[in-house]
Amino acid sequence: MDAFRRYFESNPEIFAALVAGIAVVGGLVGSVIGARIQANGGRDQAAAAREAARIAAEAQRVAALWTVRQIQVAAFIQSVREARRLSEMFYKQNAVEDGLDVQLREARQDVAQKRAEIELVVPLAVLRAAGEVAETLDSMTAFAEIAGPGTYFTDDLNNQALSPNRHQSRLAGRALNALDALRAVDASGRPDRFTDAMAAVRAATNATVPQAVSVTAYVLRPQFPSEVAENQEKLNEKLALLIDAARAMLRSEDDIAPAVPTQRRRWRPAA
Repeated sequence: MDAFRRYFESNPEIFAALVAGIAVVGGLVGSVIGARIQANGGRDQAAAAREAARIAAEAQRVAALWTVRQIQVAAFIQSVREARRLSEMFYKQNAVEDGLDVQLREARQDVAQKRAEIELVVPLAVLRAAGEVAETLDSMTAFAEIAGPGTYFTDDLNNQALSPNRHQSRLAGRALNALDALRAVDASGRPDRFTDAMAAVRAATNATVPQAVSVTAYVLRPQFPSEVAENQEKLNEKLALLIDAARAMLRSEDDIAPAVPTQRRRWRPAA
């Protein structure tokens, strides 16, 4: 060690060159280490940027799906309510004369279309609930197309029987008597009575042939009113179940915006 010291003291120019070389090597090593640290930081930043982009894209997808579900399920429910409203008018109006039969047919087609649309975007629980609503609506509207004209024209005949117009009152009374006679006989004696009742109903009202058939079917099936009420109540129940399922799907009780996927934190080892 003393020999090295004496050597460098005797040759200071060599010592100066050695110190300069060490400085250069140290600088190079520092640059390499700094570049490596910077590169690692750049990779981490790029990975973080990619993760942020993925999270943002997923959040946008969830928000878009949430909106589509909300709009389409609401449209389906509204179409069901419109079809129900039209079917209930069959009991209060002349469906053919007022165009209700055409409107109801179009409304049922709209319900079928809306149901097909939500099949593509909603969970299975909501889809099943929507299917039960559609099936119950079909049953309810089928009843309305028969029991509706029966109810409307029977009520109309009762009102006309009390009319001050004697001719109209007589025609209505004749139709009511024919319906009572049809109701009173057994199946073997009904063909002639059926024809008489239809003719009497049409003479007293502006009912079409299918509507006159509905009137006779209505008087021969006394349970129609209770069946209609049961179908209406069942539809209300099925709609309530669908709304509950849809609210659960949309997380309505949370009172928040559409759910955003949980962001994963990137942990780095301590320096």
